[in-house]
Amino acid sequence: MNNASSTDKPYLGWFAKICSIPHESKHERQLSDYLVTFANERGLAVRQDEAGNILIRKPGTPGLEQAPVVVLQGHMDMVCVKDNGLDFDFAKDPLKLVFDGDSLHADGTSLGADNGIALAYMLALLDSKDIPHPPLEAVVTVDEEVGMGGATAFDASQVTASMFINMDSEEEGVFCVSCAGGRRSRMHIPAAFEDAAAVPESSAFRFFRITVGGLAGGHSGLEIHKERGNSNKLLARVLDDLMQTFPCRLASIHGGTAANAIPKESSAVVFIRADEETLRSRLDDWADVFRHELRGADGAGLHIALESAEGGRIMTEESAGRILDAALLIPTGIASMDMTITTQRLVESSNNFAVMLMEENGVVFQCQTRSSSASRKEALCRQIDVLGAMVGATVEHSGDYPAWEYNPDSRLQPLFEQAYRDLFHKDARVEGIHAGLECGLFSKKFKKLGHPMDFLSFGPEVTGAHSTKETLNLPSAERAWRLLLEVLRRIGEQA
Repeated sequence: MNNASSTDKPYLGWFAKICSIPHESKHERQLSDYLVTFANERGLAVRQDEAGNILIRKPGTPGLEQAPVVVLQGHMDMVCVKDNGLDFDFAKDPLKLVFDGDSLHADGTSLGADNGIALAYMLALLDSKDIPHPPLEAVVTVDEEVGMGGATAFDASQVTASMFINMDSEEEGVFCVSCAGGRRSRMHIPAAFEDAAAVPESSAFRFFRITVGGLAGGHSGLEIHKERGNSNKLLARVLDDLMQTFPCRLASIHGGTAANAIPKESSAVVFIRADEETLRSRLDDWADVFRHELRGADGAGLHIALESAEGGRIMTEESAGRILDAALLIPTGIASMDMTITTQRLVESSNNFAVMLMEENGVVFQCQTRSSSASRKEALCRQIDVLGAMVGATVEHSGDYPAWEYNPDSRLQPLFEQAYRDLFHKDARVEGIHAGLECGLFSKKFKKLGHPMDFLSFGPEVTGAHSTKETLNLPSAERAWRLLLEVLRRIGEQA
């Protein structure tokens, strides 16, 4: 590491210290214990809970002791990724930082600027003796990247502040003022099977694999507004058509890879009585239809492939009918738009029909539902419940996390906007995010306590998070630091 690059920026020195201590998700104890030592050495009140979350309190600087208390919040864990073949152990090896002009990255590994830069800002403030600031409560959580377990476990009753600044955003000049809540659903549709040889005139049938692919996929929250094709849904439409047009039976079906990813490829094996040329022509027609529907999105690369397949077991017609009915009817894509944040086209509610997979006794559908409206999230999940009951399925929900709803009366928002304008002579953007942030969990906790809390999330430019290409833009980090100090100074002056 180039020490000269960090000594003139105190937060960079603290970021380097953080990078020297292992802090992979679910393995943050060493860093958590360090934060306790850090606070004790400076005479600051500190609390560490059983999960490893940290709360450090620092009084306001002289003259600002009676100013409103402010929470500064981020998470200490990082996603640990390394290049193939690199001899590196995240459990013991310090990250190797590389300063390259205006950027900072790690040598062969992820950097952990998500969200180590937030912790670095906090440590620089907590360590300072000459930076004016109101009373601070630094909240540092564990396990954000894997499931927000730290925020879930945190006891919010110990917080006294009325303003909460989260620093887990990664786009400079964008202030996040709401986030979606979410829930995952697992629908198991039982199926009965029989031997393909039992089908009348089975010798005239052939097994084929049909694959819908070439789509872009993407994050089911951050990119759902791009109206990209859902390969599971498109394949269901093709199969429904084939079932109505030809003697056709379904042998297997699968698609998608993860609940939070828009599926980009799905395939099914069918047992069908149709000559290959006729079948291929019909699939080509469907490909043309889908490319037209998805023009302007990701239709250009779409293709539907047909190839011979092996098989023996097929679903009964009744079972296949229920499975295709569910695939056709399950909510997919945007369900409602947010009409309160007028500065952007923000999705309020959506459902991602993410995964189809075969099990021994049926088919499983997995979905990710998101909404910044708690009631609309419930409504979407209820649709899945009702649909499941209609097709004889069992539905289980898991991984629920709450939304952070937009507050039109926020004090932090105009304060950040004006400070940004005064410092940098341009306007910031105010946006919500159709994905989860810890602010949602904290918002729910404070509401339950009857504790009014004003939230805003911001941060410097971080690109390539969760990859070995993760990079912190250094001029952006400096601007975010200056903005944070200016906002804290103005809060102090309001006392």
